[in-house]
Amino acid sequence: MQSYKKSGTHLFCGHWNGSPVEIGVTEVLHDVPSSEQLHFHDYHEYYVILEGEGALEVDNSIIRLEAGSTVMVEPGEKHQVVAVGRDGIRWVIIKERSIPDSKHIV
Repeated sequence: MQSYKKSGTHLFCGHWNGSPVEIGVTEVLHDVPSSEQLHFHDYHEYYVILEGEGALEVDNSIIRLEAGSTVMVEPGEKHQVVAVGRDGIRWVIIKERSIPDSKHIV
């Protein structure tokens, strides 16, 4: 699977301002070395695809992504998103790092 560079994640809220979740927009655009490949963490991630085409590699499976797709990555699952088309892929990312029984308004 060809690897692509994240052009950046722009977060709107997160733990730094009291939110129990991080919410932002991420893009994957151009070829780069494989330094940003498969990774995992201890929280849920949700992706809502806004535009473009891509693929989510998660625990040795490939899931096709396109505008309108929504997917959840479980804690501990090795994963990465790659762009398929030449225009890249753009999505909303939600990282759930909430503490059970806590509510916050930001």
